[in-house]
Amino acid sequence: MSTSGTEPSKGGASGQKITHLGEFRLKRKLGAGGMGDVYLAEQESLDRRVAVKTLKKKFASDPKFVERFYREAKAMAKLDHPNVVRCYAVGEDHGFHYVAIEYIDGKSMQDWMNELKQLSVGDATYIILACLDALSHAHESKIIHRDIKPDNILVTSKGIVKVADLGLAKAVDEDNSMTQSGTGLGTPLYMPPEQARNAKHVDHRTDIYALGSTYYNFLTGKYPFSGTTALELIMSKESGKFESVRKLNPEVPEKLDLLIEKMMAKNPDHRFKSCAEIMALLEEMELDAPMLSFIDSDGSVPSSGVRRKGRGRTSSTPSVPKSGGYEVSSAKDAKKSSRKNRDVVEKRIWFIQHENAAGKTIISKMTVAQIKQGIKAGVINLSAKVKRKADGEFISLAQCPEFDSEMQSRAIKEKADARATNMKDKINEISRDYDRRNRRRFFKNLVEGTFGWISLVIYLAVIAGICYLGYLFIPEIWRWIAEKMNLA
Repeated sequence: MSTSGTEPSKGGASGQKITHLGEFRLKRKLGAGGMGDVYLAEQESLDRRVAVKTLKKKFASDPKFVERFYREAKAMAKLDHPNVVRCYAVGEDHGFHYVAIEYIDGKSMQDWMNELKQLSVGDATYIILACLDALSHAHESKIIHRDIKPDNILVTSKGIVKVADLGLAKAVDEDNSMTQSGTGLGTPLYMPPEQARNAKHVDHRTDIYALGSTYYNFLTGKYPFSGTTALELIMSKESGKFESVRKLNPEVPEKLDLLIEKMMAKNPDHRFKSCAEIMALLEEMELDAPMLSFIDSDGSVPSSGVRRKGRGRTSSTPSVPKSGGYEVSSAKDAKKSSRKNRDVVEKRIWFIQHENAAGKTIISKMTVAQIKQGIKAGVINLSAKVKRKADGEFISLAQCPEFDSEMQSRAIKEKADARATNMKDKINEISRDYDRRNRRRFFKNLVEGTFGWISLVIYLAVIAGICYLGYLFIPEIWRWIAEKMNLA
């Protein structure tokens, strides 16, 4: 494959330089990854830039691996999410197996971390929310990444977050180990301890742990665990103890500190059950920035693909009211007419069936304005019914256009209150779990310390006993030896 100033290999028996793989014209080498080399290419049929990854010879020579590579690439191609790097094609040409993926005009978060050293809470949360959305989509399709790290989180020049190597990461690490290429089990700095023990038998919670470690790194600029070798690092993770994020970065709220600790729980059963659960908690905290502060763009807010509450709404200008079938001639007349009509509507009498303070169902006569006020104040419940005439039939408030605005506001408020209660319950659950683990650690340390002291006392007693016996019997033994040896 011939590239600008870079010639990784030559294809075929003829040794000719390869400029195309399938319909992809290779332009230049971008770098090398765990699978093989990566090239910038042009898809000639659609006239678009793509990244082409080729398989290393040691992978390509294994038919079972190649089969899995194609299978995982096809699974990756089915993922359609704005925060996932898309897969366009997979194939073989000139003896090279390759996969064509979306080309990202930007940098990885590892590159940004090398430059920035640490992220703000808003920037870090913005990126993590996008990753959670992407991983949630992948997990629903039964795809596990197993190598989440800043290197595999890309940010485009417009600030869009993209998770790379979804699907392909799984194919690569099935037949590798820490003692081989070093890419098989994921990156030791971020992967969970159970993945180091057995990489083939992990579930989606391994991605939750790795993303928690990445979040930790973003907020502190440090790694939760360390070691001079991969083995030392894994042994450190087995302890499950690390400095809290809040201790290293006081700007991190306590709730977020607890959330990250739960993401990185040593036991997978103690972690969150899904990415969606974490997203809900983070969105309730509202810590994410509206856009990434370190991206220079044209000022437009990038679309990260993450759902945002209350953002992106547009307002419309109300149409000019009409009176008697003719368009009102001036804005002043329109305003006056609108006010008059509104006053008439507000004073209309309705019969309303609702519950009073004692919980008893009653029927009252109220004006539209009074009913609206009651809905806003929470005095009138949303299940109340109304009718215009005494002999008419009751209909629900939701069916009356007059009360649309108040009913929507009340429904939103009740939903927000319910979410707040749920959020409080979840935070309390995290706090209780944190307290339980601290108590278990305390009693474990206490028991271990107690047994240590008991063992020390027994050891000292044995030594003292031996010394005492020696004190008693050594003179007798010396006397016996002297007699035997005829010593004076």
